[in-house]
Amino acid sequence: MIPADLNPPSHPWWILAPQGTESQAIAKGLGKNNHIHLQAMPVGATAVQSFLESLAQTWAETEKPQGLLVMGVTGSLSADYGIGQAVWVEQCQYWGHGGHGRQPEYVGDRHLMERINHLLEPHWQIPLVKGITVGQVVCSGAEKQLLGQKSGAQVVDMENIAVLAFGATAEIPVAILRVVSDTMAQDLPDLSGVFTAQGALQPLSLAKALLRRPLAASHLIKGSLRACGQLTAIARSLSRGARGTGKNPG
Repeated sequence: MIPADLNPPSHPWWILAPQGTESQAIAKGLGKNNHIHLQAMPVGATAVQSFLESLAQTWAETEKPQGLLVMGVTGSLSADYGIGQAVWVEQCQYWGHGGHGRQPEYVGDRHLMERINHLLEPHWQIPLVKGITVGQVVCSGAEKQLLGQKSGAQVVDMENIAVLAFGATAEIPVAILRVVSDTMAQDLPDLSGVFTAQGALQPLSLAKALLRRPLAASHLIKGSLRACGQLTAIARSLSRGARGTGKNPG
C-alpha cells in the first residue's frame, strides 16, 4: 500500500486517484516529480465527499490546490470504448435508484483538460465522453448496456460526481481522465460487498467474490491490469511533460 500523500501538500496541482492498484499504478508512472502531488482517495461517492470535506478543512489558503485531476479506471457503457481506452469525462451525472431523477449535471473544466493535454505526449489522442456515477459496482453486462441506453453515457464510475461537486463548491477546477477496465457486455463478479462504508477495500471479501465467479474474475483481472498499465503510461507521459516545462498545468 502507498501512503495517502506521496509528496508535500504544498504542490498547486493534485491528482486524485482511488486508493490501491489505481493510485499505485499512477505513482509508478509519476516517479519523482516536483510539480505534481498524488492524493489517494477512498472508493465511492459518499466516502469521497466526506474525505474531501475533511481534507479541505486542513488547508491553509496557500495550500488549496489550483486544479484537481481525477485519474482511475472506469467501466464502459458503449461498444465504442474498449479495455485500455483513455477518456476525458467531460460531463457527469449521478445515476441511482433506477434513474437520475433531478440530479444536477456537472461539467469538467475544459481549460484544465487542455492544459493537461498540452503536457501529454502527442500520441495520446483522448476523446471526450459523458459519464455517470453510481453507488455500487455495476456487475452485469446486461445492466451496463441498459444503463448506457437510458443515460446516454459512455462510461460509469463511483467517484467522479463527488469530486466535481466538491470542486464547484470550493471553486477548484476539476478534470477527469479515466481508462476503461471492463467492456459494456462484460459480466463482473459481484463486488457489491467488497468495500466498507468508508470506501476501503476488504481483501477477504474481494477474494471470496472472485472465487465465486472465476471466469468473470479472470476477465476482470486482465482488464484491470491493462487499464492500470495505461494509467502508468499516461502518468509517465504527464510527468515528463511537467518536468520539461517546469510548470504545473493550472
